[in-house]
Amino acid sequence: MSKTKYYKKINRFYILLIFAYLFLFITSCINQNNNIRDLKTVDEKTNFRNVILIGWDGVQREHFNELLNQKKLPNIEKLINVGGIIDIDLTTGETQTKPGWSEILTGYNPSITGVYSNTDYGPIPEGYTVFERLENHFGKENIVTIFIGGKLNNIGARGPHRICINCYKRDPVKFEKTMWWEENTSAPPKEPGKERIFKQRSGEPFYYTKNNIDIYLTGLGNASNVGFEVIKSLEKFKDKRFFAFYHFEEPDEQGHVYGENSEEYSQGIIRDDYWLGMIVAKLKELGIGNETLIYITSDHGFNEGSQEHDNAPYVFLATNDQLVKRNGDRKDITPTILKRYGLNLSAISPSLQGNPLTG
Repeated sequence: MSKTKYYKKINRFYILLIFAYLFLFITSCINQNNNIRDLKTVDEKTNFRNVILIGWDGVQREHFNELLNQKKLPNIEKLINVGGIIDIDLTTGETQTKPGWSEILTGYNPSITGVYSNTDYGPIPEGYTVFERLENHFGKENIVTIFIGGKLNNIGARGPHRICINCYKRDPVKFEKTMWWEENTSAPPKEPGKERIFKQRSGEPFYYTKNNIDIYLTGLGNASNVGFEVIKSLEKFKDKRFFAFYHFEEPDEQGHVYGENSEEYSQGIIRDDYWLGMIVAKLKELGIGNETLIYITSDHGFNEGSQEHDNAPYVFLATNDQLVKRNGDRKDITPTILKRYGLNLSAISPSLQGNPLTG
């Protein structure tokens, strides 16, 4: 072979080698860019967009913990394993439904909400709820606010009305509701032979709130009725940012009828857990599970072995939010949500009386 042909062959070899290296280098850059895009996608998924606050009405903390330890609440256990669970002790307001959810959904005690008990109340001042704060922060077109609940009057939105203040709230034998909150009620007075005494109320707690949020639907009754509406709302608003409060009347109703130590009370909590599982499954199906924070709490506990909750300040908060660290009060929940959404809490007026649970 002549030297000329030899060198030409060597040159072709080096040229091919250079092209090979260039191909590998370009391919490597493309793959690296793809990895960066993948990392960016993962990062975006870790940034939450939605918040769901789930209310289980009247859950005694000790009873809840017993069921949890018995592995009867698998869905909330999974949530806790992702995030955590803290104690919530009620320090202001009556351990009743109206003042309970009013504190939870505003961050204020009764001196500001005007909701002191189930019979002594007025509308929460306009703009003070977590729904309205978020609407104002993001703009009405940029967030959907949802309020879906099982109970009627105690999370109600009626305007001016009268209630019977000396009537039985529940039948003294069957413990069924008496509709004492209706002006035309047939509920018997607690003292036989006495006339019913009615007092004027300027409105139920969410009278102003109702007109400032996107979905307000209450009085649905049992967990199945609430759960079906919850699933429908998730399907409808899956492509939008949303804040949702989903209220389940269980196990409060079972506690009043059968007592806190009853199997019915336990089953009420277990039904709530079932619907938590349905909610989480739907979030995953819709592809929004990784961008949704979930908080579960109760408005009050239950007196041990009783059918009442007049002194029941011990509840809980379970969440997939890993930033929640400390025990707190029910009025700390709205500040927690607002802070997680990026609101400047110090700019809120009047100043919130609760503090974020994130520390």
